[in-house]
Amino acid sequence: MKLQERSYSTKILRPKPLVHQEDDGSLIIVATSWGQPEHAQRALDEVVKYVSAAKSDVEVTSPFEFLSCLTDEVNYVRTGILIANDILYRGENKMEYFSGVEILALFRRGTQLAWAQVGCPSLFIQRKNKSLQPLSIGLDLSSERLDDGDSLPPLPAQLLGLEPTCSIQCGHTSVNDGDRLILLASTTIATSLWVSQSEPAELGSVTTKMIQENPEAPFWLGLIKVEE
Repeated sequence: MKLQERSYSTKILRPKPLVHQEDDGSLIIVATSWGQPEHAQRALDEVVKYVSAAKSDVEVTSPFEFLSCLTDEVNYVRTGILIANDILYRGENKMEYFSGVEILALFRRGTQLAWAQVGCPSLFIQRKNKSLQPLSIGLDLSSERLDDGDSLPPLPAQLLGLEPTCSIQCGHTSVNDGDRLILLASTTIATSLWVSQSEPAELGSVTTKMIQENPEAPFWLGLIKVEE
């Protein structure tokens, strides 16, 4: 897997995320800091460290239970995010809020894609010769206040590191050569994502259509092509 990204800002700003990609394409993490920029890097590093050890069958200890209803791969990314949440909360935000982090971790092993996320970006899949389908949605609270098409500053609904516990969306699906994953951080989901899906999504064309649809709405867009 290889991630291409595009960030679009207007007079309304959306923080640009940090992206980590393993050389072999097995692990991609997108982390966005709402506050101190270094906190996104800290969260990202913790997830990378734990998943890298776990997938290499290194003995790793964790205060968090593996859930039997989830695959090992989903448990890896979920536990990594729980560890990052604990470190950010205890080290930075326990007494006073300094910043929170949105994060999405994708881990591929064979034909399985596992994910875990807190907040944006949302995750969609376009399977080969199929239309776009949502896998996991990150909400933006400013979408609840939109009136008459006005664009408001983004307001994350879920953040890592603000509380001792956090709500993690996670799951897994099968992926094959030719599939495409779309990652989107925005206040709303552009209707242009859902039309003209007879052809594979391309970063440039999707970006252009989204800007044309709402030129005042900032967003971050990522495209991952699944290859063998």
